[in-house]
Amino acid sequence: MFMTLPQAQNRSWLLPSCPSCPPDPSSPSKPSFHALKTSAEKGCERCNLFYSAIIEKLPQAARLPSVTWGFTYSVLTSYNERPEASEGSSDKNEKFELEFFIHPDSKKLFVDNPNIPTALHTGRPTPKHTYHEETIGQIRRWYTTCVNSHDQCRSEQTSFVPRRLLDIESPLCESEIRLVDTQQDFFDSDIQYVCLSHCWGKSRPRCITLIETLDQNREQILWNTIPKTFQNVISVLRKLGFRYLWIDSICIIQDDTGDWATEAAHMCDVYSQAALTVAATSSFDSHQGLHSSVSPEYQSQEFSMILMDGTTLPVWARKPIPHFPGSETHTNRWFEVAPLLQRGWVLQERLLSRRVVHFAANEVIWECLHFSDCQCLGGGTERFGNPKVELGAFLHGPRTEYKRERPGSEWYEIVQEYTKLALTFQKDRFPALSGAARRSRQFRNGDEYIAGIWKSETLFGLTWCASIPLSARRAEYVAPTWSWAAVDSAIWWPSLNLQIIKGFLNSVQTQVNLAGPDPTGRLKQATMIISGPAATGSLNWENVSAVLNQRFSIRVGSSFIKGCFWPDYLLDQMDVEHHIPHGSDVLCLLVLEALWPNKKQREYQGLVLSPSKSNPKAYERVGVLRIERVEEQVYIMDHAKEATLTLV
Repeated sequence: MFMTLPQAQNRSWLLPSCPSCPPDPSSPSKPSFHALKTSAEKGCERCNLFYSAIIEKLPQAARLPSVTWGFTYSVLTSYNERPEASEGSSDKNEKFELEFFIHPDSKKLFVDNPNIPTALHTGRPTPKHTYHEETIGQIRRWYTTCVNSHDQCRSEQTSFVPRRLLDIESPLCESEIRLVDTQQDFFDSDIQYVCLSHCWGKSRPRCITLIETLDQNREQILWNTIPKTFQNVISVLRKLGFRYLWIDSICIIQDDTGDWATEAAHMCDVYSQAALTVAATSSFDSHQGLHSSVSPEYQSQEFSMILMDGTTLPVWARKPIPHFPGSETHTNRWFEVAPLLQRGWVLQERLLSRRVVHFAANEVIWECLHFSDCQCLGGGTERFGNPKVELGAFLHGPRTEYKRERPGSEWYEIVQEYTKLALTFQKDRFPALSGAARRSRQFRNGDEYIAGIWKSETLFGLTWCASIPLSARRAEYVAPTWSWAAVDSAIWWPSLNLQIIKGFLNSVQTQVNLAGPDPTGRLKQATMIISGPAATGSLNWENVSAVLNQRFSIRVGSSFIKGCFWPDYLLDQMDVEHHIPHGSDVLCLLVLEALWPNKKQREYQGLVLSPSKSNPKAYERVGVLRIERVEEQVYIMDHAKEATLTLV
């Protein structure tokens, strides 16, 4: 028996409208500032709102006759089809944006169901400074709600405590700040602590823990030796009621390689078991500080609009505050507000943490395994993407994992995101993701992690592609050439959204020599002995300035296969070891067959191998092979012979 649910009422007709109102940007006809002014004078309340906001919030250049306006997702955007220089403007293509929002309580005027989007989204004016008491109160509300209501965000275990913590309310020293050793001092196993995620910058803090300063830091850390960012965090945590803080540069002995390796191996637990992670997201280093002030263009100004029933609706306008990727109501200029999120180490800190509060450039943003929110949207979570849910939830166990058509695909999405980010030292390619790898392994039924690839998914893991811009192959050994960690470029998996229907490899054996105790950390060496169909060919240079897969062709037998080879690095670099001359011999090792989403198109994927110059009995990967044409698939398979190869 089926029940008929009442249809939610949508009273969008209350919003005034006229033919001159800015349409969706896809419309070929959009009004100019003069048209908005004329319509406002004739009585259109919506046009009057936009006209008034342009006058008050935007420069004179926004009123040029060539500037037209479109409106979507609550944002008014300018379009300039005939750019012309204007007085005081050096950018002929200057683009203007204004975001309009209503108070959350006003949404019920238009819809009964708060989950139904409206033409004007909900939001709140942000405090002028992130150190405002209103911000502290908002963080406290987010945290309390999460702890009391979000089952997904509860810890799987309560027995882990980091080896060292900062006691920021110690009665044993004058500064009230000292480093404590949780194995030597008496500590309750369910102690609540907070982590800091931050950019180190080029200068190290005076309070950093070294072998020679360990005893001193255990006695007391003077306030004037603590950099501004750390000071601000300590002040915030005292207001929130937290006593213990974990900061990597203080809680790990920085010049003790043994201590660093031991503590790095526990990184997944340090962040995943923390009650909260505070992210200094807008700070470039530890001296800049945690807080920021809202720039004038992002400050809200109140206007009003009379609805069709005579109700006066308060409406606010401001330049859209940049958010992290995923918010469709805001421009994704996240590099402006989140330099921290460009760092490779930070991705796993963000994903492993159950709760993160970001101190961004113009506001504070909350992320947990359940939802994301920010001060400016004021609860408008239906428009705010949550990367912790989309990418990292599976790191916290089956109860938080969101089902995907391809189980385990989240790991490869994490790697794709990670390789876009910056590392100061490329030798950290594995360590900076080791915490996420170790955490992921707990929920993979004993699967083995081999140089960044899961053993149960070897075929898929091998067929990654490097993205442009390609980099030169590094001289320092970090990973075997068949691992994604061997290149400095961002990488992606072409099969991520495809269905693997056949594997061509008959056997795969690996041997890994670790550089330390962490099986997900740095490597000394790794080799793979692999058996499968391989075709002998030659690599031919076509046009190194063309798109990536058109730069080279591969000759197999008497035929040239074009548009199928994706190089891993700049093959034309002139050092002897990594230069691949025109006509060089290569092997095309077929790995898998994948089916496209249309269920009609299939492609072969494989590795393109070149004889290793450092090991004459082995091969190195120089690129990936993707063959889409059926006749070329048949041709290369006819020319392939079973081979057993050693890859380094």
